[in-house]
Parts: sequence; C-alpha cells; structure tokens
Amino acid sequence: MNRRPLVAGALAAVAVATTGLLSACGAGQLAQTAQVQPGVPGINTQAPDGRQVYVRNAALDYSGPKGYAQGANAPMSLWIFNDTRQVVTLVGVAGVQVVESDGANTAAPCAVPRTIPPAAPASATTPTANPAAPSSGSSGASAVKGKSSPSAPPSSASPSPSPSPSPSLGSAHIHVPVPAGGCVELSRRAAHYLQIVDLPTAVDNASWVPLRFAFTTEDGSNFTIGTKNAPVQLPVAVPESPQSS
Repeated sequence: MNRRPLVAGALAAVAVATTGLLSACGAGQLAQTAQVQPGVPGINTQAPDGRQVYVRNAALDYSGPKGYAQGANAPMSLWIFNDTRQVVTLVGVAGVQVVESDGANTAAPCAVPRTIPPAAPASATTPTANPAAPSSGSSGASAVKGKSSPSAPPSSASPSPSPSPSPSLGSAHIHVPVPAGGCVELSRRAAHYLQIVDLPTAVDNASWVPLRFAFTTEDGSNFTIGTKNAPVQLPVAVPESPQSS
C-alpha cells in the first residue's frame, strides 16, 4: 500500500512532535518512553528475545517530492532506548553503506514526544511503503531500489572496490554508546547522526530501505535489531510542512 505523506493528520502529528512537546528520558521515565511510539511516521522495533533495547521513529529524512537520487547521501533520524542495566553500543548498520556524522548538537538530550499512543507489539514492524530491494553483496554496500523484486540476482561482473567515505561525510566506524537506563537521539539536530552514503539506486518517498542494527554490550554479548530475512524496514519521513512538498 502506498503511503499518503501529505495527509493533514500526519502533518499535525509532525507539528506536535517538533514544537516542544518533548520530555527528557532519564532513568525514571525510560520504561514508559521506550514503550510508546512517536506520533510521526517511522519504524518502531525492539531487540530480539525480550531484550529491552528499542529503536523508535527510525526514518530517512524527507528530501523533497522526488525522494533520493542514485548516488545521493540519505541522512536518517532515530532514537535508541536502553532499558537494561549495562551500556549497549551501536557498532554497525548492515544493508547499505552507512557512516556516522557530526550533527548540529542543538537537540535536548534524548527527547521524545509525550503525547503519543501505546506501542504495538515489538514484532510488529509492518512496512508502510514499497520495499527497496537489497543486493546479495556485502552488508556494508548492499543496493536499494524502490518497487523492485526483493530477490534481485547478483551481477555477473566482478564488483569494483568501494571507495572509502570522504572524511567530510563522516566516519565509517560507528560507535554510539547508549547508557544503561538511558537513550540517545541520532539526527542532524543531535550531536551525531547516521547517513546512507552513495545510494546505489534511487529511493522515492514510497520506498523503504532494509537495514540491520548491530549492537554489543558491556559483557561482550552481540545482538542485532533486524535480520536478513526480517530487516528493519526504514521508510522515508513525511515533510514537516506543506511547503516542504
């Protein structure tokens, strides 16, 4: 089903989310904030096996009515909540090439909307748009393509080595600690954000990009949010105002 990003209700929700209805997610509030979904379009999911680590409101930033062109860079916004008793660190994103970049650092620490409905079950990560098909290449440089078959065959030609990201784009080494009982915002307004670099194909506003978030814990455990067969299906966010369309 195609999304309708310019529905008035969605725009009103975005306005609420960006005009001050925010609350810091300290340890006392984390259990509540991690269990709710933001009132703006974005994927919401949880770590497997009941682990209390959550990704909330994850989406590619809106880039205009035509979406993202092939070769473009696509910044994303998301919150990570850690309701466990040890530090959890985001160490990688698989599915496409992603770098960590410096943001404007103007956001309140770990702020989320207060007026938001209860969360759906953690397994409910139903896509709201057409899938962007991953390639069968390496996890760090998989292709995305809107409205195409998810089983696209690999190219018979030998792939050329992927160039290292430019230092101005950010670091390919992702290291985002999320404190025990705390949370982190990753967006261009925050201290740091993630962005997909050099999109192998165009991504329109009705497509979503399959990703997997890799984490480590203080005790040496590793886990991912999203798998190859059931990735996190990252949509493109709706515009913040009618003038953005």
